[in-house]
Amino acid sequence: MDTFWKNVKLGLRTYFKSFGFIVKNNMMHFYLYPLVFVILFSVGAATGISALNDVITEWVNGLIATEAVPGDGWWDQTLNFLKDMSGYAINFIVWVSLIFIFHKLNKYLVLIVMSPVMSIISERTDEKLTGKTYPFEWAQLFKDVWRGVLIALRNLVLEMGITIALLALNLAITIFLPFLSVITTPVVTVILFIVGAYYYGFSTMDYTNERYRLSMGESVRYIRKNKGLAISNGAIFSLWLAIPILGTYIGTIFAPVTCTVGATLAILEKGDLADKSSGVVPFQKD
Repeated sequence: MDTFWKNVKLGLRTYFKSFGFIVKNNMMHFYLYPLVFVILFSVGAATGISALNDVITEWVNGLIATEAVPGDGWWDQTLNFLKDMSGYAINFIVWVSLIFIFHKLNKYLVLIVMSPVMSIISERTDEKLTGKTYPFEWAQLFKDVWRGVLIALRNLVLEMGITIALLALNLAITIFLPFLSVITTPVVTVILFIVGAYYYGFSTMDYTNERYRLSMGESVRYIRKNKGLAISNGAIFSLWLAIPILGTYIGTIFAPVTCTVGATLAILEKGDLADKSSGVVPFQKD
């Protein structure tokens, strides 16, 4: 447990250290990449949500027959008013639902789309800190990106599975033991936040693990051993993206860069990750 809390503190300290590190080492330009992503993604999402909203709303309206009722009587006018209100309500609910889904998926879309940039950021952080150079190779970049995508998809499936299981359990408790829901609901909410933080931190840490030739299985074991570091780093990643409304935009710009730098600094400072290609530990804390 002591190791867990030491790793939590390390993750928080190196995250806040990452800002100064980025400025000092002329890495501010990396914020431009997520900025471009935010602009393109926002335009694409707005267009896609609008199109999906029209299609789904029309389909639902067709199912429940919201077309106008012929006639000028007060009852016909009342029915038409209610049908109009129903149509507006359906449109609003569908739109809100699509926005909600967009925000829920945004975190992993960021991890997947920003994977090439996050891989390079981790590599540059390593070079600045250790002096070890990593010549650019397209083949290695594609390999890093593919692994980053696989890790993100793996974590998405696992997190969604845990989320559905816990929500279903909490729903069952609420139905059969409603007096306990005032306790279980906050507990489940906290657990889900920690689970999400762990998997986001997992992704930021794996770029360094891959560079030091750890297989995916070895990386999983290493991160489980250092789960406190993953949770603290991922919690900040999650909090950035959880900022109401602005999180999807501001959080997306700052979280991938700062959290990746912070995770890389933390792992290298721990000094317990050997480079399998050279057999040496890359960095030892003074």
